[in-house]
Amino acid sequence: HKTVVYGNLGVENVNISISNTVHGTSTDAKGYYELPLFDRTMAVNLYYSCIGYQDTVVNLTIRQLQCDSINISFKMQKLNYNLQEVTVTSTHKLNGERYYFMDFEAFDNTICILAAAPNKKQYYLIMADEDLRGFDTIAIPAHITPELVVRDCMGNCQLVATDSVYEIDLTEKPHDFIAAEKDYYYRVMNGCLFATDQHIYIKETNLHGYLASFYRIDRTSKDVEPLFTSDMTDNIIKYGKDLVFHIKWAQNNPEQHVAPFGIWSRHLKKNWFCPSDVELLLANDTLFYFDQSLGYIQCYDLGMNKIDSCAIQYPSMEGWHHILYQDLAQCRFFTIAKDQLLEIDPISGSTSTKTTLNSSLYSKIAIHNGQLFLLKKAHYSSGETTTFIERKKL
Repeated sequence: HKTVVYGNLGVENVNISISNTVHGTSTDAKGYYELPLFDRTMAVNLYYSCIGYQDTVVNLTIRQLQCDSINISFKMQKLNYNLQEVTVTSTHKLNGERYYFMDFEAFDNTICILAAAPNKKQYYLIMADEDLRGFDTIAIPAHITPELVVRDCMGNCQLVATDSVYEIDLTEKPHDFIAAEKDYYYRVMNGCLFATDQHIYIKETNLHGYLASFYRIDRTSKDVEPLFTSDMTDNIIKYGKDLVFHIKWAQNNPEQHVAPFGIWSRHLKKNWFCPSDVELLLANDTLFYFDQSLGYIQCYDLGMNKIDSCAIQYPSMEGWHHILYQDLAQCRFFTIAKDQLLEIDPISGSTSTKTTLNSSLYSKIAIHNGQLFLLKKAHYSSGETTTFIERKKL
């Protein structure tokens, strides 16, 4: 049994997706669409999106899904571009071939985009300004198969490839690709957070992330100075006790339907005992220590003198992604809860919603100089897929 959702939106190539899944469809040239829903036991959110139009979310209840078909038709509302939203699509041409955007990163006033030709035989780094106007294209040597472009703790551009990591000086021409063996690079750079003129700051985690330690190394004397420790290892003990309880209960109640051990174990890890989520960030010569599991922020100067502390006032912990995003240019901090991007005030701990996000429609986000950049894909009924980077002012 299935429920077929259909209708007319009056716009071609509107993406209709089932939230938190990869399933969806798009409207045809006349604005018509049809989407089958096979699970009628859970309410779903349908997400309607199209470049140049306002995103729309429609909720379908379990009762509605018992119908064989549902007509959802409306007119997509155009965006007001006075809000300074800009989109760059992968239809920019190079030698008659379109780019496929794989990854991107923000470097000071430059957005560096890793792109591929459709045949994946040639890769490029596309340089764009903050308004997403391209000003340079770097052809990546043929022997390099790139995967990611990242900003390291020193602010340098690193191109991660299949078996090597290549550092690229974006300010010099011609652009040299300085290689390091991949495993060696990660052993040396793993845990490096950022650097100042005097210190390099490092984070180490073990016991599956339940124990996190922060320290810094003096760049001249090489002395190591411990800074913070977050110990959540008591959760491992609780986790083990709950597993033992589950096993004994299943043995004593063989007539009851009991979830397999593996499913129970994954459920506990995912929903009950998350590792400690702690981060140390630097902004304007101030160290901000975030402990998101315990819900507080501490501020220190570079001499490790405590300036202030506060509790983080999350509106809801449900759907919280446990990830911090930093705007290096404006000293702002963000996190994601459900489909909301929240800004965290590091002085008061208050949070405020800045924009709505749909995790099924983007593969990466970055925040730079008060702007949100998202790497997105658009799927069309013809089977064609295009990629683009969208910019929103926060």
